[in-house]
Amino acid sequence: MTNPPYATGPASEPNPQQSGPGSPSFQYRPHDPYGTFTPGQPTGPVLPPAPTFWQRWGILPMEGRPKQVTWMLQLLWIYLAAAVLLMLISLGFSAAIAGFFGTGAGLVLTLVFGVLVVVATLVLVWAIARERVGRFGFDNPRKLFYIGLGCLGFVALFGFIGAFKVPFAIVQVIAVLGVLVLVFTKPVGVWLRETPGNRSAKAAEERPAADDQVFPGYQPPPPQWRDAAPQPPLGPPVSPPPAPPVGGSQAAPRPGAYRPPLQPPPASQGPTAPRGWPQPPQ
Repeated sequence: MTNPPYATGPASEPNPQQSGPGSPSFQYRPHDPYGTFTPGQPTGPVLPPAPTFWQRWGILPMEGRPKQVTWMLQLLWIYLAAAVLLMLISLGFSAAIAGFFGTGAGLVLTLVFGVLVVVATLVLVWAIARERVGRFGFDNPRKLFYIGLGCLGFVALFGFIGAFKVPFAIVQVIAVLGVLVLVFTKPVGVWLRETPGNRSAKAAEERPAADDQVFPGYQPPPPQWRDAAPQPPLGPPVSPPPAPPVGGSQAAPRPGAYRPPLQPPPASQGPTAPRGWPQPPQ
């Protein structure tokens, strides 16, 4: 008597008892089929824990992501924090000026301008953290950084106009320059090139042009096996020779006339198989 494939205990026991409370009857680990199992411990492959919110959005390092990419995200978050603080301070000053002069045009402009800067920064953070740089359709994924960082750097330069804005402007300029330097590092270049989401879907696959060939228009003949039969020459089909007319000049021999002996068929080229047992000479 044999055990069923998913039962434990010796074959002589009709109802095998489990070794411990709640222990599984069958344990299998694909990565370690000969390992020892401890009752009450999980078996099978253990998946890595899912990344947290802070790791997914680059505030903390995440496994599998280059550290240079994490530094880029952290610098953008610093830029965003400085932009939000600067917008709040500017709104306070604009509100005070609006109450003094009785117009709210400066308050509205400050709010709209600050929201645009925050949105542009969040777009860059989303594209890097979610690895979707190729969604913008650029052939070279670095063009997104050229445009985005150029706009953010131009905005940061306006901070040097007011005295209270200078510390925030210095932080923003340093963050923009740091991200721009990291874009040209080798790990970030490999990350942009090998990650599927960072490549543009509209970019055509690289194919050799016809002018790059040594002999344009030349097509090599198809390969043939060494022992293959010779192929017939290419050309129009050759019709068989016409059969001789029945009532031609050569008449059929008369009965009793001399007929030439029949010639044996020509011997075939190469050795042939023996035709039965050897016969005695006649």
